[in-house]
Amino acid sequence: MGDPSLGYLTKKDTEVKLPRPTRVKNKTPAPIQITAEQILREARERQEAEIRPPKQCHPKVSSWIRNAKFEMRNGEIGRARNCYERVVDKLADDEEAEHLFVPFAEFEEQCKESERARCIYKFALDHIPKGRAEDLYKKFVAFEKQYGDKEGIEDAIVGKRRFQYEDEVKKNPLNYDSWFDYIRLEESVGNKDRIREVYERAIANVPPAAEKRYWQRYIYLW
Repeated sequence: MGDPSLGYLTKKDTEVKLPRPTRVKNKTPAPIQITAEQILREARERQEAEIRPPKQCHPKVSSWIRNAKFEMRNGEIGRARNCYERVVDKLADDEEAEHLFVPFAEFEEQCKESERARCIYKFALDHIPKGRAEDLYKKFVAFEKQYGDKEGIEDAIVGKRRFQYEDEVKKNPLNYDSWFDYIRLEESVGNKDRIREVYERAIANVPPAAEKRYWQRYIYLW
């Protein structure tokens, strides 16, 4: 008979029926045991894979450098280096690229990797137009004075002077005094191919027929 306090429901009707516990049929250990450490590590790896520079149509060099410096401040040297290497791969020909290589080289200096820093400077000087590389040359010369041997320092100084002469003859191809200085520089280095190249470039700048003052200097190139 129903209980009036239960609205005439029987006690059997109001019993809470819990699901039966699942029986484990196979109690042998799984062949691969997954630990909490492994789960956390995999989660971190997934997060790392999702790290990207700030979303922009064309991420700027400065964005990548900020990421690299952030990683360096947190002691993540490998991740910082990876940021720099990735931006070199993506933006080495970008108009802002000259602002990338000096921080990259200085990062390697901080890591006591002077040879890696030297390679970065040389790579940059081979790829950055000379008109945008003045600061880069200054940094490279200072780097060689600190870390290089006598030969390395001389090469850096020659490179800086070469840059200066290139700038002069670009501004005024008929400035034969600058061409002569440039040729003497290459002769002091002794690279026959470069000497020949500078001579040929100088000779190609034939003066205007009516300008005798140019011809008086030009004929000495022959």
